[in-house]
Amino acid sequence: MAIEDEIINISDIDIGTEILNSDKLLIETSNGTKMIAFKDFVVGPDNISSVRQTQIEGGVEGEAETFTDIVTGFEILNNGTTPGLTTQYDQISGTVELGKFNFNAIANLASVSADILQNTSAVNELRTVLDNLAAVLEATTSTALNSITLSTSACNAIVTGAHGGGSTKNSRNVKFTKKDLDPSTTNTNCTVALDPFKITFPNVEQGFVDGTKFMIIGQFTQASTGQGGTRNHPGTITIYKDTSTGSTEIYSNQAANLNRQASSSNNFTAVTKINFGDSLRLVADSPINKGTLDIFKIS
Repeated sequence: MAIEDEIINISDIDIGTEILNSDKLLIETSNGTKMIAFKDFVVGPDNISSVRQTQIEGGVEGEAETFTDIVTGFEILNNGTTPGLTTQYDQISGTVELGKFNFNAIANLASVSADILQNTSAVNELRTVLDNLAAVLEATTSTALNSITLSTSACNAIVTGAHGGGSTKNSRNVKFTKKDLDPSTTNTNCTVALDPFKITFPNVEQGFVDGTKFMIIGQFTQASTGQGGTRNHPGTITIYKDTSTGSTEIYSNQAANLNRQASSSNNFTAVTKINFGDSLRLVADSPINKGTLDIFKIS
C-alpha cells in the first residue's frame, strides 16, 4: 500500500455528537504532544482573565479605585469609580440593599394608597359639612347659636433654607427657600411668604381663635459682624409682630459666637399671643447662612 493511501485528512474523520468523560483530547505541550482525558480538562480564572478584562469589562488601566455616595444610609458606587472595575459583592451590597429598601417602600405605599384616597375623601367631606354648619350658624336668628365660633386649626408652619440678613436697612429681612409645612394646610386662611418671610394669621370668622398662643423655635447659623475693630461681634435676629395699629418687637436673640467665630449658632425659643390678622417677620443684622423656623399653636 502506498504511503499516500494511509494519509487521513481531518475532513475525513467522523463527526462526533457528544463528548464523554472517558474521551480524550490531543494537546500540544512544552514537553511534547500529549493525550488528556476530557474529565481532566479544566479552564481556570488564569486562563480567561485577559478575556474578562479586555473584552467583557472594558479593561482597567492602572490601579482601580472606588468612590461612593451615601444614599439614605446605603453606600453606593458613583461615577468617579474606575471604569471597568471588577466589583465584588461588598462593593455593590449598598446598591442591592437600596433596591430592597425601595421595593419595600413602594410595596408599602401601594398597600396604603387606598387608605390615603379614602381618608382624603373623608376630610374633604368633613370640610364641606363644617362650611355648611358655619353658614347655618351665621344665618340663624338664635342668639345662642350665632354666637358660636368654629375654630378649626392653628396655622402651624415650618420653613427651611434661611438666608438674607445684613447690616443695611434694605437687606435685614430674613428669607427662606422652602415650606416644609405650609400653614394653609392647617388653616386655608393662613398665608406665608418666603422672600422676605412673613406669616399672616386669619381674621375674624376665618376659623381662628383671637389671642391664640404660639411657640416660635428658630435654629440658625449667622455670620458675625465687624464691630470692635478686628473682633467678630455676634449677630442678632429679631422677631417683629405687625398688627393693625403698627409694628412691635416681640423677641430678640444674639448668636453664641464662641471664640469670636466668623459665624455661629443663633438658636432661640419664644412664645407670643396672636390676634386676628396679626403677622410675624424676622430681621437679622448680619447675613444668615442657613436655618429653620417652626411656629405652632400651644394654647
